[in-house]
Amino acid sequence: MAGLTPLVGEVVGVERAPIELSDDGLRHGVRVGDAIDFEIEDIVPFGVETGEPVRFQGMFHPAGSNLTMAEAKRSRIDAFGIAYEGKTGLSTSEFSWAA
Repeated sequence: MAGLTPLVGEVVGVERAPIELSDDGLRHGVRVGDAIDFEIEDIVPFGVETGEPVRFQGMFHPAGSNLTMAEAKRSRIDAFGIAYEGKTGLSTSEFSWAA
């Protein structure tokens, strides 16, 4: 997250909300109160008998250098005056909130 610090120009507020995580095989989700609701499914290429999803390894990305490609099943944010619905997602990574 420290890599994103230069992108924050103004803190517009703080809210408390319960965070619910789900992890069921290739499907992963997070819900933060009524403001954020994401569910993604890891992408397994056609013909891959092991069931292993597509991974990008050893690349630069603020969330981590090893990422699993995923398709968004639900992707909604409605908080602090920002409303967003998306169609893409990244899954498993070695991610830490620590700066």
